[in-house]
Amino acid sequence: MDKPANVGDEFGGYYGTAAYSPNSIPEQPVQNRDFNHSKLGRSAGFRLPWGGAQDVMPSNLFARWRPKDLRRMEKREDLLAEAGDQGQLDQESICYAPLAFRSKLIHVFEVYGKGFFCVGLAVSIFMYVTGVFELGPNTTWRSAFFELWPLFFVLAGVPGLMWLSSTLVFTLFPRWSVKAGRGPEWELDRRKGMVRVWRYRRRIPFIGRRTITVFEAPFYEFDGFVAGGVARYGARFDFVLCHRYSKLKVHIGDSLLGWHHNPRPCYALWDFLQNYMDVSCALPEFPVLEPHRHKDPVTAEHDRKSGRPERYWRDMDDKTFKQKEDEMLSRVLSIDTEQRPNLMAKKVRYAHMTPEDMLAYGRGSRQGRNGARAPRPSVGHAQRDWK
Repeated sequence: MDKPANVGDEFGGYYGTAAYSPNSIPEQPVQNRDFNHSKLGRSAGFRLPWGGAQDVMPSNLFARWRPKDLRRMEKREDLLAEAGDQGQLDQESICYAPLAFRSKLIHVFEVYGKGFFCVGLAVSIFMYVTGVFELGPNTTWRSAFFELWPLFFVLAGVPGLMWLSSTLVFTLFPRWSVKAGRGPEWELDRRKGMVRVWRYRRRIPFIGRRTITVFEAPFYEFDGFVAGGVARYGARFDFVLCHRYSKLKVHIGDSLLGWHHNPRPCYALWDFLQNYMDVSCALPEFPVLEPHRHKDPVTAEHDRKSGRPERYWRDMDDKTFKQKEDEMLSRVLSIDTEQRPNLMAKKVRYAHMTPEDMLAYGRGSRQGRNGARAPRPSVGHAQRDWK
């Protein structure tokens, strides 16, 4: 296996020998069987092509941490570290470790309580005003309120109490509110180029110690899949990372993306993951990674040469950030994933070949999933002018 260009003495051996770089992927074993998808499963979803990744990410992931949130994170105490949380989101890895049940419950009360309170309050005001006129000419504002207050309490009072209680608990008992869970569930290690998955099992349910099994394999042995399904309001799409040579699925989309009615956010997440793991290029422009960019050698060198401001995202005003968010959404909606060849097909013979695989071999149809002619894969990443 050829090492990535930046593995070695240039950066003091910072990156592992299995670190992912598109130009140093070794020849892969033949995939004799698709362990993770039946014939029905393949008809409901599809494998995403490797290579040609654009400088995009899902817009809801991009805007999850806004500049004001980043500035607040710099000043507040790191309660997660104090609680022993093993999650990670920096220049080395993205590691998902869910919090304990009580922390999740407080968060659910806050998010859903606030959301339903705002909606319920607006509905209650509308019903109150219309009720005064519909209950008759002798109805006063006071009598209308006492007539409708049980409904107001259900619509706005209960969600408001949920929101208030969660806020008070977190404000008064922050260290009790933030509690680490059982441990990590999955990790994408940029520095070493590995994907790790944790499995927790008990021999007898709810009794005894958990046995922990850790599965580890290079990133280039996984393929991104879009899993299609049907929800109450139409089609839904999830992103899943599947190991090519074993029965292992990593539901990364559940924590980073959620499900969507359009597959393009899944395409954007796959491009983001490829760019994040690629040690031949700088870290993606993900705002929450900005405080860690100087710790990654390739990224630090890129930022020095391009003149990128150290606090580009953290010092950005809300209006400018909203423009950046809209630009990201526009790039996601125009992403060209469906017209790309699967460049990994040059390294591995899949059990079930697709037109994109055949295109990478230099034969087969030049048509993408939507019938358009496939363009040449892009080379490298978009350069930004920070000056």
